[in-house]
Amino acid sequence: MQINRRAFLGTALAASAAAATRGFGACSCGAACSCSAGKSCGCVQRTQIGVQLYSIRGYIGGKKGVGLAKALKDVAAIGYKGVEFAGYYGNDAKTLKAMLGDAGLVACGTHVGRGEFSPEKIKATCEFNLAYGNNLIICPGGGNFPGKKQKLDDFLKMLVDYYNQAAETAATYGCKIGLHNHTREFELKMKDGTTYWDYFFSNTSKNVCMEQDVGWTTCAGADPCEQYRKYPGRSPTLHAKENGMGKGVKQFDAILGQPGKPGAVGVDWDKLFVATDKDGVKWYVVECERHCDDLSAIKPSFEFLKAKGRC
Repeated sequence: MQINRRAFLGTALAASAAAATRGFGACSCGAACSCSAGKSCGCVQRTQIGVQLYSIRGYIGGKKGVGLAKALKDVAAIGYKGVEFAGYYGNDAKTLKAMLGDAGLVACGTHVGRGEFSPEKIKATCEFNLAYGNNLIICPGGGNFPGKKQKLDDFLKMLVDYYNQAAETAATYGCKIGLHNHTREFELKMKDGTTYWDYFFSNTSKNVCMEQDVGWTTCAGADPCEQYRKYPGRSPTLHAKENGMGKGVKQFDAILGQPGKPGAVGVDWDKLFVATDKDGVKWYVVECERHCDDLSAIKPSFEFLKAKGRC
C-alpha cells in the first residue's frame, strides 16, 4: 500500500460521512444518539467497525469482481457499519449515496491524493463528498514525502502550511481533512532530530485529523498509544491492521490478533483500546492488504474486533 496507493488513488476525490456521525455516538444500550459517558442517557459511547475498501479492491473491481454495489452488501452482511473509500469505481456521488443506503452502510472516510487538497480542488473535493454523505477526507503515504532533491525540513514546512490552509477551507464546508501514516513518518528526521510525524502534528492545527495506522506505527517501532496522548482529540478514525515485527521478522498484514510468523510482535490491542476510548476514536477501520480478491481477511478481522467489544 505504501507503494501502490498513489497510483490506485489517481484522481479519486474525498470524504467521511456527515451521515456517519449518526454512528459516532452509538451507545451500549443500542440507541443511535450523540451522547458520551455521563451525559444524556448515561451510556458509554462505543466505537464502530468500518473497512477500508482498498482491502477488497480485487473483489470489487478485479477480473472476477462482483462490483461495488454487491461488495457493499457483502461487507454489511459481515457486520460492518461503515466503509472508507479509496476510489469510486467510476460512480458519481448520487450513485454512491444510493449504494450505501441500499446496503445499510455509512461512509466513515475516504482516501485521496494530496492534490485534492489544493486551493484549486478543495471546494470540489468537499462538495463531491458531502453529496454522498461524507465529511472526512484523508491523504495517505506517497504524496506526503519529499522528492529526492527536496530537503525534508523545507518540505515539511511547506506541507504543514498546505494542510493548515486546506483544513481551514474544508471547515467552511463542514469537512475535515487529515493524514494517514505508514512507517516513514516515524523514520524520517529533520536536522534537529525531530521526526516527520512529530513536526507535522505539532505544527498543524487540530482541524487536521490524525488517522493513525496502528499496524504501520508498531512496525516502525513506535507506540501507537503514545500518539493519542501526544496529539489528543484529533482522531475520529484509525486503521486497524496487524503488521507483525520482530528480530528477523516482518510479517506483512496478518489478520487482526494474529501477528503471523513465530516471534512476530503485533499490536497490543487491549492497551490500544484503553488509549483510543480515552481519546474518543469513533471508528476502527479494518485494512487488510492481502487477499484483496475475497473476504477471507476482513471477516476474521471483524470478528476479532467484535469479540473485543468494538461494536
